[in-house]
Amino acid sequence: MASHADAESRGAVYTRAEVVDFILDLVGYTADKPLARTSLLEPSCGEGDFLLPAIDRLLKSWRRNGAESVSVVETLRGAVCAVELNKEAFASTRGKVVQALRAHGIGERDAEALAAAWLRQGDFLLEAFSRKFDYVVGNPPYLRQEAIPEVLLSEYRRRYATLYDRADLYVPFIERSLSLLADGGGLGFICSDRWMKNRYGGALRQFVSKSFHLKGYVDMVGTPAFHSDVSAYTAITVIEKTKAGTTRVAHRPRIDPCTLKELVRDMTAPT
Repeated sequence: MASHADAESRGAVYTRAEVVDFILDLVGYTADKPLARTSLLEPSCGEGDFLLPAIDRLLKSWRRNGAESVSVVETLRGAVCAVELNKEAFASTRGKVVQALRAHGIGERDAEALAAAWLRQGDFLLEAFSRKFDYVVGNPPYLRQEAIPEVLLSEYRRRYATLYDRADLYVPFIERSLSLLADGGGLGFICSDRWMKNRYGGALRQFVSKSFHLKGYVDMVGTPAFHSDVSAYTAITVIEKTKAGTTRVAHRPRIDPCTLKELVRDMTAPT
């Protein structure tokens, strides 16, 4: 895909802040935890809808845990990895990250160093990674195979067994993201749920069932989860690299902070 393509042609849809906070809460990426000791991956960071709130939580956690006397770059450089294909979106988000870090009192040189360490411009499905991540969150691109150049599609098919039949691009995004999940880690995505039901999702369902646990499923059809109208059968899925267990299910919640906070408590309460 072209790295200069517009949002629509590359399958980018942007997520409302309330929904982003809901997903971060569901996977447990919360400021009361020592997040500087963990790692978070955002495989398609776009304009920073997930990345910026995650960074805000990371910095609040860092301050709460008294790490200010230690070099912020050395402490936090491994805490975040965000990938974006589109060059314009990447540059815009990089600038926003620097601004967010500066707003938290981090000096310009350190802010620039962290932004450089955290953000990568490239194709997530082709990029090489040398480590696993404790958290993976985001809104993977919803792009049909017809919109992908044939040479690139062939390479994706060679690498990803889940790109089966008529599967859309979000399917190998899920496979790659889960492959990069550390033991005990959690993934929270908002995307189409058709992989759970359609023929083309069979390979991904088998992949998930072997090594992962579908911890939560929230049907978001008909809810204003995005900044624009989306006709796909949207759902939030929380998948952990743990032993199989109970799957908590919710349907079409109201998109307001109080309702979603209460739903987080229900969906993450001990069984």
